[in-house]
Amino acid sequence: MKPTRSEMGFRRWAAMLFDQQMWCLGRDIVRTHGNILLDLGMCQYRSPNPNRGSTLYTAAVESGGSLFLWGFGAMYTEPSLGGVFVRRNDFAPKWTPRETALGIHDANDLGRLVTPVTGREMQTLHILLPRLVNWFAKYEHWIAENFGTRYREECLAGRTKTSVVPAQDMARSWEHATKQCKHYQVNATSRGAWAPVLQTLQQSASPHWSDIQRPSTRVEK
Repeated sequence: MKPTRSEMGFRRWAAMLFDQQMWCLGRDIVRTHGNILLDLGMCQYRSPNPNRGSTLYTAAVESGGSLFLWGFGAMYTEPSLGGVFVRRNDFAPKWTPRETALGIHDANDLGRLVTPVTGREMQTLHILLPRLVNWFAKYEHWIAENFGTRYREECLAGRTKTSVVPAQDMARSWEHATKQCKHYQVNATSRGAWAPVLQTLQQSASPHWSDIQRPSTRVEK
């Protein structure tokens, strides 16, 4: 089933925000005064092949799950539920039966990734996706509290792409996305899995959603 135009609009906005977040995480890793992810208590696993694969960062999440971060995307897992994986530059969440991604350094090694369609798959996504998205909201709040908005502005200043939201709005944008995921209904209709989320976004009249719908909004390649 192909996504509708409005679904693609939301996916584009979320993908742009996620790509911006991943850039910032990269700046946090190579920070002159130390790797922020390590300072936060995350574990680092470098690829055994320096010519292939991405470094993996992992963290335990207070909800009882585990977070996995690579340069190519992010995954959140919980025991008995599997995980949700989101690839950088394409916010199209996939379900995986994996409960851990330790030892994985390439997206091609993740194995079976499923686009949620059935009621059970959608229900699992409804649980896992908001927790993944909410981690980024909490992380950006922590960054703002400990390093200030100016630090994030400096991170974004070195980026060649246009930012979808300003530095001071990153945490709030992820909170907004988390709320929409929580409103998400288990309903695989002909309009697609994202239909309830999109309806809520449009009704809430988010300024970021409105901006991304304008034809003049472009992203530098």
